[in-house]
Amino acid sequence: MPQLPLKILLISNHRRFKINFRAYPWARELAARGHEVDVMCHADTERWRTHVEQVDGFRIIENPDMLVGALRQGWDPYCASKRKRFLFSENKPYDIIHCLDTRLAVIWPALAYGRARNIPIVSDWIDWWGRGGLIDERRPGWYKALFSGVETWFEEHYRNQLDGLTAISDALIERAVDLGVPRERCVQIPGGANLRAFDPVLSREESRRLLDIPADVPVVCFSGLDVLIDLPLAVEAFAGVLHAFPEAVFLLVGPGKKDLRGLVPDGVPPTSLMPIGPVPYADLRKYLPAADVFLMPYADKVSNRGRWPNKVGDYCCVGRPTVSNPVGEVKRLFEEHQAGVLTAPEAGAMAEAVVSLLRNPQEAAAIGKRARQVAEEVLAWEHLIDLLEKFYFRILKRNISATEPAIQRAGL
Repeated sequence: MPQLPLKILLISNHRRFKINFRAYPWARELAARGHEVDVMCHADTERWRTHVEQVDGFRIIENPDMLVGALRQGWDPYCASKRKRFLFSENKPYDIIHCLDTRLAVIWPALAYGRARNIPIVSDWIDWWGRGGLIDERRPGWYKALFSGVETWFEEHYRNQLDGLTAISDALIERAVDLGVPRERCVQIPGGANLRAFDPVLSREESRRLLDIPADVPVVCFSGLDVLIDLPLAVEAFAGVLHAFPEAVFLLVGPGKKDLRGLVPDGVPPTSLMPIGPVPYADLRKYLPAADVFLMPYADKVSNRGRWPNKVGDYCCVGRPTVSNPVGEVKRLFEEHQAGVLTAPEAGAMAEAVVSLLRNPQEAAAIGKRARQVAEEVLAWEHLIDLLEKFYFRILKRNISATEPAIQRAGL
Protein backbone atom coordinates (compact mmCIF):
# COMPACT_ATOMS: atom_id res chain seq x y z
CA MET A 1 0.00 0.00 0.00
CA PRO A 2 1.54 3.38 -0.97
CA GLN A 3 2.11 5.96 1.76
CA LEU A 4 -0.63 8.21 0.42
CA PRO A 5 -2.24 11.04 2.40
CA LEU A 6 -4.97 9.61 4.59
CA LYS A 7 -8.42 10.81 5.53
CA ILE A 8 -8.49 10.47 9.33
CA LEU A 9 -11.31 10.96 11.83
CA LEU A 10 -10.40 11.53 15.49
CA ILE A 11 -13.41 11.27 17.83
CA SER A 12 -12.76 12.71 21.29
CA ASN A 13 -14.74 12.46 24.51
CA HIS A 14 -13.46 15.87 25.57
CA ARG A 15 -14.96 19.32 25.34
CA ARG A 16 -13.44 21.81 22.92
CA PHE A 17 -11.22 23.51 25.52
CA LYS A 18 -9.64 20.18 26.58
CA ILE A 19 -8.47 18.83 23.23
CA ASN A 20 -5.16 20.72 23.39
CA PHE A 21 -3.30 17.81 24.96
CA ARG A 22 -3.81 15.08 22.36
CA ALA A 23 -6.44 15.45 19.64
CA TYR A 24 -5.43 18.97 18.60
CA PRO A 25 -1.64 18.41 18.32
CA TRP A 26 -2.18 15.06 16.61
CA ALA A 27 -4.47 16.65 14.03
CA ARG A 28 -2.20 19.64 13.51
CA GLU A 29 0.91 17.54 12.93
CA LEU A 30 -0.88 15.01 10.72
CA ALA A 31 -2.33 17.84 8.64
CA ALA A 32 1.15 19.34 8.30
CA ARG A 33 2.20 16.03 6.70
CA GLY A 34 -0.56 16.30 4.12
CA HIS A 35 -3.25 14.15 5.73
CA GLU A 36 -6.88 15.28 5.80
CA VAL A 37 -8.00 15.26 9.42
CA ASP A 38 -11.29 15.87 11.22
CA VAL A 39 -11.58 16.11 15.01
CA MET A 40 -14.95 15.53 16.66
CA CYS A 41 -15.24 16.94 20.17
CA HIS A 42 -17.98 18.05 22.53
CA ALA A 43 -18.97 21.70 22.37
CA ASP A 44 -18.20 23.55 25.60
CA THR A 45 -21.81 24.67 26.11
CA GLU A 46 -23.87 24.23 22.89
CA ARG A 47 -26.87 21.88 23.22
CA TRP A 48 -28.43 21.90 19.77
CA ARG A 49 -26.21 22.82 16.84
CA THR A 50 -23.09 21.24 15.35
CA HIS A 51 -20.35 23.77 14.65
CA VAL A 52 -17.57 23.12 12.13
CA GLU A 53 -14.35 25.15 12.25
CA GLN A 54 -11.22 25.05 10.08
CA VAL A 55 -8.01 25.57 12.11
CA ASP A 56 -4.33 24.79 11.51
CA GLY A 57 -5.12 22.82 8.36
CA PHE A 58 -7.79 20.51 9.83
CA ARG A 59 -11.47 20.59 10.82
CA ILE A 60 -12.88 20.71 14.34
CA ILE A 61 -16.44 19.43 14.53
CA GLU A 62 -18.04 20.53 17.81
CA ASN A 63 -21.01 18.34 18.61
CA PRO A 64 -23.85 19.49 20.89
CA ASP A 65 -24.40 17.75 24.19
CA MET A 66 -27.42 17.83 26.51
CA LEU A 67 -25.34 17.32 29.66
CA VAL A 68 -23.57 20.07 31.59
CA GLY A 69 -20.03 20.86 32.71
CA ALA A 70 -17.77 17.92 33.48
CA LEU A 71 -20.56 15.48 32.55
CA ARG A 72 -19.94 16.39 28.89
CA GLN A 73 -17.31 13.70 28.54
CA GLY A 74 -18.75 11.18 26.15
CA TRP A 75 -21.85 9.91 27.92
CA ASP A 76 -24.73 11.68 26.15
CA PRO A 77 -26.79 9.43 23.80
CA TYR A 78 -28.11 12.56 22.10
CA CYS A 79 -24.55 13.58 21.22
CA ALA A 80 -23.86 10.06 19.94
CA SER A 81 -26.95 10.30 17.73
CA LYS A 82 -25.95 13.72 16.38
CA ARG A 83 -22.48 12.44 15.56
CA LYS A 84 -23.86 9.41 13.76
CA ARG A 85 -26.23 11.52 11.69
CA PHE A 86 -23.47 13.98 10.82
CA LEU A 87 -21.16 11.19 9.63
CA PHE A 88 -23.77 9.51 7.45
CA SER A 89 -24.98 12.82 6.01
CA GLU A 90 -21.45 13.82 4.97
CA ASN A 91 -20.60 10.26 3.90
CA LYS A 92 -16.89 11.05 3.92
CA PRO A 93 -14.59 8.19 2.84
CA TYR A 94 -12.29 8.07 5.85
CA ASP A 95 -9.33 5.68 5.73
CA ILE A 96 -9.24 5.21 9.50
CA ILE A 97 -11.28 6.22 12.55
CA HIS A 98 -9.47 6.80 15.84
CA CYS A 99 -11.61 6.76 18.99
CA LEU A 100 -9.90 8.85 21.66
CA ASP A 101 -11.63 6.84 24.38
CA THR A 102 -14.41 4.27 24.15
CA ARG A 103 -17.27 6.00 25.93
CA LEU A 104 -20.78 5.84 24.55
CA ALA A 105 -20.75 9.04 22.47
CA VAL A 106 -17.39 8.07 20.95
CA ILE A 107 -17.60 4.36 20.25
CA TRP A 108 -21.23 4.05 19.12
CA PRO A 109 -21.08 6.51 16.20
CA ALA A 110 -17.62 5.19 15.26
CA LEU A 111 -18.86 1.61 15.10
CA ALA A 112 -22.04 2.56 13.24
CA TYR A 113 -20.24 4.49 10.52
CA GLY A 114 -17.00 2.50 10.42
CA ARG A 115 -18.66 -0.87 10.04
CA ALA A 116 -21.18 0.42 7.52
CA ARG A 117 -18.33 1.78 5.36
CA ASN A 118 -15.74 -0.92 6.18
CA ILE A 119 -13.35 1.59 7.77
CA PRO A 120 -10.72 0.35 10.27
CA ILE A 121 -11.31 1.61 13.81
CA VAL A 122 -8.65 1.97 16.51
CA SER A 123 -8.87 3.35 20.04
CA ASP A 124 -6.71 5.49 22.29
CA TRP A 125 -6.34 4.86 26.03
CA ILE A 126 -4.98 7.67 28.21
CA ASP A 127 -6.36 7.10 31.72
CA TRP A 128 -7.01 4.18 34.04
CA TRP A 129 -10.60 4.97 35.06
CA GLY A 130 -12.28 1.80 36.32
CA ARG A 131 -11.10 -1.08 38.53
CA GLY A 132 -9.48 1.05 41.22
CA GLY A 133 -8.46 3.91 38.94
CA LEU A 134 -9.50 7.53 38.76
CA ILE A 135 -13.17 6.76 39.36
CA ASP A 136 -12.26 5.93 42.97
CA GLU A 137 -10.62 9.31 43.46
CA ARG A 138 -12.45 11.87 41.35
CA ARG A 139 -16.09 10.85 41.75
CA PRO A 140 -18.51 11.21 44.70
CA GLY A 141 -19.71 8.08 46.44
CA TRP A 142 -23.14 8.08 44.78
CA TYR A 143 -21.54 8.26 41.32
CA LYS A 144 -19.21 5.36 42.03
CA ALA A 145 -22.07 3.27 43.39
CA LEU A 146 -24.26 3.88 40.33
CA PHE A 147 -21.79 4.13 37.47
CA SER A 148 -18.55 2.38 38.38
CA GLY A 149 -19.60 -0.77 36.55
CA VAL A 150 -20.81 1.17 33.50
CA GLU A 151 -17.61 3.20 33.32
CA THR A 152 -15.44 0.09 33.57
CA TRP A 153 -17.54 -1.79 31.00
CA PHE A 154 -17.21 0.93 28.36
CA GLU A 155 -13.52 1.34 29.15
CA GLU A 156 -12.76 -2.34 28.58
CA HIS A 157 -15.47 -3.97 26.46
CA TYR A 158 -14.62 -2.64 22.99
CA ARG A 159 -10.81 -2.70 23.08
CA ASN A 160 -10.34 -6.18 21.59
CA GLN A 161 -13.12 -5.65 19.02
CA LEU A 162 -11.21 -2.92 17.22
CA ASP A 163 -8.26 -2.99 14.82
CA GLY A 164 -5.59 -1.54 17.07
CA LEU A 165 -4.74 0.49 20.15
CA THR A 166 -2.66 3.51 21.05
CA ALA A 167 -2.00 3.98 24.76
CA ILE A 168 -0.30 6.62 26.83
CA SER A 169 1.47 4.21 29.21
CA ASP A 170 2.95 0.73 29.46
CA ALA A 171 0.43 -0.15 32.16
CA LEU A 172 -2.49 0.45 29.81
CA ILE A 173 -0.79 -1.56 27.05
CA GLU A 174 -0.52 -4.50 29.42
CA ARG A 175 -4.10 -4.08 30.53
CA ALA A 176 -5.23 -4.08 26.88
CA VAL A 177 -3.21 -7.22 26.14
CA ASP A 178 -4.87 -8.92 29.13
CA LEU A 179 -8.22 -7.99 27.55
CA GLY A 180 -7.27 -9.73 24.33
CA VAL A 181 -5.80 -6.94 22.20
CA PRO A 182 -2.94 -8.38 20.08
CA ARG A 183 0.29 -6.90 21.36
CA GLU A 184 1.57 -6.34 17.82
CA ARG A 185 -1.37 -4.01 17.19
CA CYS A 186 -0.46 -1.74 20.12
CA VAL A 187 1.74 1.33 20.20
CA GLN A 188 2.62 3.54 23.14
CA ILE A 189 2.43 7.26 22.43
CA PRO A 190 3.19 9.37 25.52
CA GLY A 191 1.91 12.85 26.15
CA GLY A 192 3.85 15.39 24.16
CA ALA A 193 5.51 18.76 24.60
CA ASN A 194 3.67 21.57 22.86
CA LEU A 195 6.66 23.71 21.93
CA ARG A 196 4.54 26.03 19.80
CA ALA A 197 2.41 27.01 22.77
CA PHE A 198 5.50 28.32 24.60
CA ASP A 199 7.26 29.92 21.63
CA PRO A 200 8.91 32.12 22.60
CA VAL A 201 9.46 31.06 26.21
CA LEU A 202 9.10 34.08 28.44
CA SER A 203 12.00 34.80 30.76
CA ARG A 204 11.57 34.32 34.49
CA GLU A 205 11.70 38.09 34.90
CA GLU A 206 9.05 38.80 32.26
CA SER A 207 6.66 36.24 33.73
CA ARG A 208 7.12 37.60 37.23
CA ARG A 209 6.44 41.15 36.10
CA LEU A 210 3.11 39.96 34.68
CA LEU A 211 2.29 38.27 37.98
CA ASP A 212 3.71 41.03 40.19
CA ILE A 213 6.10 38.62 41.92
CA PRO A 214 9.45 40.05 43.10
CA ALA A 215 12.43 38.83 41.11
CA ASP A 216 14.34 37.60 44.17
CA VAL A 217 11.56 35.50 45.72
CA PRO A 218 11.75 31.68 45.38
CA VAL A 219 8.73 30.42 43.43
CA VAL A 220 7.49 26.84 43.54
CA CYS A 221 4.75 25.97 41.03
CA PHE A 222 2.01 23.36 40.71
CA SER A 223 -0.34 23.35 37.72
CA GLY A 224 -3.39 21.27 36.90
CA LEU A 225 -6.43 21.54 34.68
CA ASP A 226 -8.85 19.27 36.50
CA VAL A 227 -6.75 16.34 37.74
CA LEU A 228 -5.96 17.63 41.23
CA ILE A 229 -5.77 14.33 43.08
CA ASP A 230 -2.18 15.01 44.18
CA LEU A 231 -2.73 18.64 45.20
CA PRO A 232 -2.90 17.85 48.96
CA LEU A 233 0.60 16.34 48.91
CA ALA A 234 1.90 19.32 46.93
CA VAL A 235 0.53 21.79 49.49
CA GLU A 236 2.00 19.79 52.36
CA ALA A 237 5.39 19.65 50.65
CA PHE A 238 5.36 23.40 50.06
CA ALA A 239 4.68 23.92 53.76
CA GLY A 240 7.98 22.13 54.36
CA VAL A 241 9.78 24.42 51.89
CA LEU A 242 8.67 27.44 53.95
CA HIS A 243 10.81 26.26 56.88
CA ALA A 244 13.93 26.93 54.79
CA PHE A 245 12.56 29.74 52.62
CA PRO A 246 9.83 31.58 54.54
CA GLU A 247 9.54 34.16 51.75
CA ALA A 248 8.76 31.53 49.08
CA VAL A 249 5.62 31.74 46.96
CA PHE A 250 3.51 28.76 45.89
CA LEU A 251 2.15 29.52 42.43
CA LEU A 252 -0.93 27.40 41.65
CA VAL A 253 -2.01 27.55 38.02
CA GLY A 254 -5.39 25.86 37.63
CA PRO A 255 -6.36 25.37 41.28
CA GLY A 256 -8.36 28.22 42.79
CA LYS A 257 -9.01 29.24 46.38
CA LYS A 258 -11.89 26.76 46.69
CA ASP A 259 -9.56 23.89 45.76
CA LEU A 260 -7.34 24.76 48.73
CA ARG A 261 -10.10 24.58 51.34
CA GLY A 262 -9.08 22.24 54.11
CA LEU A 263 -5.67 21.55 52.56
CA VAL A 264 -3.50 24.38 53.90
CA PRO A 265 -1.60 23.39 57.08
CA ASP A 266 -1.46 25.72 60.06
CA GLY A 267 1.42 28.14 59.84
CA VAL A 268 1.26 28.64 56.07
CA PRO A 269 0.54 32.35 55.57
CA PRO A 270 -2.11 33.15 52.93
CA THR A 271 0.32 35.61 51.35
CA SER A 272 2.62 32.72 50.37
CA LEU A 273 -0.10 31.11 48.24
CA MET A 274 -0.97 32.41 44.78
CA PRO A 275 -3.93 30.39 43.41
CA ILE A 276 -4.50 31.71 39.89
CA GLY A 277 -7.44 29.43 39.13
CA PRO A 278 -8.23 27.92 35.72
CA VAL A 279 -6.60 29.64 32.74
CA PRO A 280 -6.81 28.99 28.98
CA TYR A 281 -4.09 26.66 27.79
CA ALA A 282 -2.66 29.43 25.61
CA ASP A 283 -2.03 31.50 28.76
CA LEU A 284 0.20 28.94 30.47
CA ARG A 285 3.18 30.52 28.75
CA LYS A 286 2.57 33.67 30.83
CA TYR A 287 2.55 31.92 34.19
CA LEU A 288 4.78 28.84 34.23
CA PRO A 289 8.11 30.60 33.46
CA ALA A 290 7.83 32.44 36.80
CA ALA A 291 8.75 29.19 38.58
CA ASP A 292 12.12 28.18 39.94
CA VAL A 293 10.97 24.59 40.59
CA PHE A 294 7.89 22.62 39.62
CA LEU A 295 6.30 20.35 42.21
CA MET A 296 4.52 17.33 40.72
CA PRO A 297 3.46 14.68 43.26
CA TYR A 298 2.84 11.33 41.59
CA ALA A 299 1.98 8.78 44.25
CA ASP A 300 2.25 5.06 43.60
CA LYS A 301 -1.36 4.13 42.83
CA VAL A 302 -3.22 2.50 39.96
CA SER A 303 -4.51 5.77 38.52
CA ASN A 304 -1.00 7.24 38.27
CA ARG A 305 0.64 4.08 36.94
CA GLY A 306 -1.91 4.02 34.13
CA ARG A 307 -1.69 7.62 32.94
CA TRP A 308 0.75 10.27 31.80
CA PRO A 309 0.86 13.71 33.45
CA ASN A 310 0.48 16.02 30.45
CA LYS A 311 1.77 18.92 32.52
CA VAL A 312 5.29 17.44 32.46
CA GLY A 313 5.50 18.33 28.77
CA ASP A 314 4.72 21.95 29.65
CA TYR A 315 7.31 21.95 32.42
CA CYS A 316 9.94 20.61 30.02
CA CYS A 317 9.06 23.30 27.47
CA VAL A 318 9.70 25.99 30.08
CA GLY A 319 13.02 24.42 31.06
CA ARG A 320 12.78 24.19 34.84
CA PRO A 321 13.49 21.25 37.16
CA THR A 322 10.55 19.19 38.39
CA VAL A 323 10.40 17.28 41.67
CA SER A 324 8.24 14.17 41.37
CA ASN A 325 8.05 10.50 42.39
CA PRO A 326 9.40 7.27 40.84
CA VAL A 327 6.09 5.92 39.51
CA GLY A 328 5.02 4.74 36.06
CA GLU A 329 6.04 6.75 33.03
CA VAL A 330 7.45 9.61 35.12
CA LYS A 331 10.02 7.28 36.65
CA ARG A 332 11.22 6.11 33.24
CA LEU A 333 11.30 9.61 31.76
CA PHE A 334 13.33 11.14 34.60
CA GLU A 335 15.69 8.20 35.04
CA GLU A 336 16.53 7.94 31.35
CA HIS A 337 16.90 11.67 30.69
CA GLN A 338 17.69 13.21 34.12
CA ALA A 339 15.01 15.80 33.38
CA GLY A 340 13.83 15.99 36.99
CA VAL A 341 14.37 14.83 40.56
CA LEU A 342 12.65 11.74 41.97
CA THR A 343 11.93 11.32 45.67
CA ALA A 344 9.72 9.21 47.88
CA PRO A 345 6.06 10.33 47.61
CA GLU A 346 6.23 12.01 51.01
CA ALA A 347 5.92 15.69 51.81
CA GLY A 348 9.20 15.82 53.74
CA ALA A 349 11.25 14.16 51.01
CA MET A 350 9.75 16.34 48.29
CA ALA A 351 10.25 19.52 50.31
CA GLU A 352 13.88 18.57 50.90
CA ALA A 353 14.45 18.10 47.14
CA VAL A 354 12.87 21.47 46.36
CA VAL A 355 14.99 23.21 49.00
CA SER A 356 18.14 21.58 47.62
CA LEU A 357 17.37 22.89 44.13
CA LEU A 358 16.62 26.39 45.43
CA ARG A 359 19.96 26.39 47.25
CA ASN A 360 21.85 25.10 44.20
CA PRO A 361 20.74 27.22 41.24
CA GLN A 362 23.47 25.85 38.97
CA GLU A 363 22.21 22.28 39.47
CA ALA A 364 18.64 23.46 38.95
CA ALA A 365 19.63 25.21 35.73
CA ALA A 366 21.40 22.09 34.43
CA ILE A 367 18.34 19.91 35.09
CA GLY A 368 16.12 22.54 33.49
CA LYS A 369 18.33 22.59 30.41
CA ARG A 370 18.05 18.80 30.07
CA ALA A 371 14.28 19.08 30.48
CA ARG A 372 14.12 21.54 27.60
CA GLN A 373 16.21 19.16 25.48
CA VAL A 374 13.74 16.37 26.23
CA ALA A 375 10.93 18.65 25.07
CA GLU A 376 12.73 19.41 21.82
CA GLU A 377 14.25 16.02 21.02
CA VAL A 378 11.93 13.42 22.57
CA LEU A 379 8.49 14.77 23.44
CA ALA A 380 7.94 17.32 20.67
CA TRP A 381 4.75 16.43 18.81
CA GLU A 382 6.49 16.59 15.44
CA HIS A 383 8.59 13.61 16.61
CA LEU A 384 5.82 11.66 18.36
CA ILE A 385 3.55 11.92 15.34
CA ASP A 386 5.96 9.60 13.49
CA LEU A 387 4.78 6.79 15.75
CA LEU A 388 1.13 7.55 15.10
CA GLU A 389 1.52 7.86 11.33
CA LYS A 390 3.47 4.60 11.08
CA PHE A 391 0.89 2.91 13.29
CA TYR A 392 -1.91 3.95 10.93
CA PHE A 393 -0.11 2.55 7.90
CA ARG A 394 0.71 -0.68 9.74
CA ILE A 395 -2.94 -1.14 10.67
CA LEU A 396 -4.07 -0.37 7.14
CA LYS A 397 -1.61 -2.80 5.59
CA ARG A 398 -2.79 -5.61 7.88
CA ASN A 399 0.56 -7.38 7.58
CA ILE A 400 2.42 -6.52 10.75
CA SER A 401 5.76 -8.30 10.75
CA ALA A 402 6.40 -10.70 13.61
CA THR A 403 9.97 -9.39 13.71
CA GLU A 404 8.93 -5.83 14.54
CA PRO A 405 9.16 -4.67 18.16
CA ALA A 406 5.88 -5.50 19.86
CA ILE A 407 5.60 -2.00 21.28
CA GLN A 408 7.39 1.01 19.86
CA ARG A 409 8.32 3.91 22.09
CA ALA A 410 9.14 7.50 21.42
CA GLY A 411 12.84 7.29 22.22
CA LEU A 412 12.18 7.08 25.95
